[in-house]
Amino acid sequence: MSEETQGAAEVYTFAKPFTFEGQEIKELTLNFDDLSGEDIIACDRLYRAEQRGGISLAPEMDKAYQAYVVAKAAGVHVGLIRAAKAKDFTSLTLRARNFLLL
Repeated sequence: MSEETQGAAEVYTFAKPFTFEGQEIKELTLNFDDLSGEDIIACDRLYRAEQRGGISLAPEMDKAYQAYVVAKAAGVHVGLIRAAKAKDFTSLTLRARNFLLL
């Protein structure tokens, strides 16, 4: 896995490419800086709908919520983030946590 930056965006390269919905995924461009308040609210709504009452008091620390934020920053479906290998998933969700907590 490696990282490059393109302006405010970061290119995340997966440790090992994987296939999601018939496409080989090698890298993602993450642009946390372009997210709006509406984007974060949309992530929160999706997260809460999925949790069905088992909501975390600090969703910023919950990997399920962080996956939604990563997906929004990358412009992809959250299923792609969840399909990543554990090492890449953890690295991506840590980026979201750092963004959310700074």
